[in-house]
Amino acid sequence: MKIAVFTDTFYPQVNGVVNAVRNYDRMLTGLGHVVTVFTSGKKPGVTTMDGAEVRRYRAFTFLPYPEFEASVDVLHPVTAAVKFRPDVVHAHTPFLMGYCAWMTAMRLGLPLVGTFHTPIDEYVMYIAKNSRLSQRMLKRIAKYYQDWFYNRCDVVIVPAPSAARYLQVKGRPIIPVSNGIDLSRYGQAGRDEFRAKHGLGDAPVIMHGGRLSFEKRIEGVIDAMPRVLERVPGAKLMIVGRGPAKAFLEGRVRQLGLEGSVVFTGYVSDADFPRAFAAADVLAINSPVETQSLIVLEAMATGIPVVGADAAAIPDAVADGENGFLFRPDDSTALADRLIMILTDDGLRARLKEGALNTAAEHSLERTTQKLLQVYDMAVAARARKSRSGAGFPRIRTMLSRRG
Repeated sequence: MKIAVFTDTFYPQVNGVVNAVRNYDRMLTGLGHVVTVFTSGKKPGVTTMDGAEVRRYRAFTFLPYPEFEASVDVLHPVTAAVKFRPDVVHAHTPFLMGYCAWMTAMRLGLPLVGTFHTPIDEYVMYIAKNSRLSQRMLKRIAKYYQDWFYNRCDVVIVPAPSAARYLQVKGRPIIPVSNGIDLSRYGQAGRDEFRAKHGLGDAPVIMHGGRLSFEKRIEGVIDAMPRVLERVPGAKLMIVGRGPAKAFLEGRVRQLGLEGSVVFTGYVSDADFPRAFAAADVLAINSPVETQSLIVLEAMATGIPVVGADAAAIPDAVADGENGFLFRPDDSTALADRLIMILTDDGLRARLKEGALNTAAEHSLERTTQKLLQVYDMAVAARARKSRSGAGFPRIRTMLSRRG
């Protein structure tokens, strides 16, 4: 199968969408499929990565999120994709590259598969954070565009069942397919080296990992630390990653007098990220906007229990008392109490570790890639039926439910 993948964010950017696209590229090409990625970049050109051809088109830096490069070219990607002659078009983002995916599918009469990774209406709130009126307007515009785009996809993939609630999609199947994780990458290798590098010593370590952005509400994890330190005096909070909220979070640490208990590692390469998990004893996440949160699954693949906000997609992975605990978002007292339970009870931590490893196994890349290919095959077959008879995509949901 020839697959055209469109995404507005790609390596060297580091986020969940990039990880998902790269993982699937590697798995699909390894199975003999041909993948071309159409994306943006400050240095346009054609390269090869993870077995896939990567075509980058000129972009500019989106100032509210400096790590995000937005493409300004909507003509050449479509022209190149049409020449590629794919069997299916897959959009991982709804912005300009997503628009190019739609145009390609329209021109070639192909099925368009769209993965919903991010509720963009929740994120634009932080672009105009000093004006409530502007926030409301941006949220409304973003929500309208988000639904407009996914209503033009033939099939919508969500990485976790609860993510579907963000969408107003009519007459289109919405199919849960986990982004998946490469279980072979995670374990205890590199634990001591990573701890030594960042001055963690033998301390109990609470980890938060990922992009340091305002919508993740990482300050809620920081606010839990004074209470944690009352019961676990030597505990450390390790905040891994970089992003626009870093200065704000550092200020919160100073305000609470936690300079000696909170470590900002800064950027950690993809190759080293598993060592960060290995260095931790528990993951804490307060984000209310996760559509899957690969960070949760990566922690579990390492055998780390997760204390996560009972919001969005986190409860899809975190089973209270089995592989971690849930708490009400922004309730730092409840978060602290659950962290204390895990850090002070070896038996509980061992039971949660076993549950975490079992959950991670359900999201292996091998399993999720097969589910993704099943969706591709069904989409192609349904498009062919539609071309012949006018019937089509709504039957995919029934077909999937029968197979399940």
